[in-house]
Amino acid sequence: MATPVPGPASSTSATPGTAVIAIAADQNGGYIVNPASAADQGLATVEVLYVNQVTNATLLANGTTIALQPGQSYSIIPNTVTAVTVAAASANHKFTSVQWND
Repeated sequence: MATPVPGPASSTSATPGTAVIAIAADQNGGYIVNPASAADQGLATVEVLYVNQVTNATLLANGTTIALQPGQSYSIIPNTVTAVTVAAASANHKFTSVQWND
């Protein structure tokens, strides 16, 4: 049975726009939540969190990068073989990531 554990990161990079791994590769599933409030994001104003399950997330929602609006969540495709990355326009944007290990 899969066990839920925190993902490897709970905030974006100290360098704005740089992708970090939010969910490790080879997981049974999981989710990422972009907090609804600026306080929960650790920012002055709310912003979008960009998520990519194929390659490094960029600050554009196109191709395989999606824009996760404040308050939205993203469900990880079970048994994916790639890491899931996130990026944000601000440094240290806080988010929640939970992955299900084998």
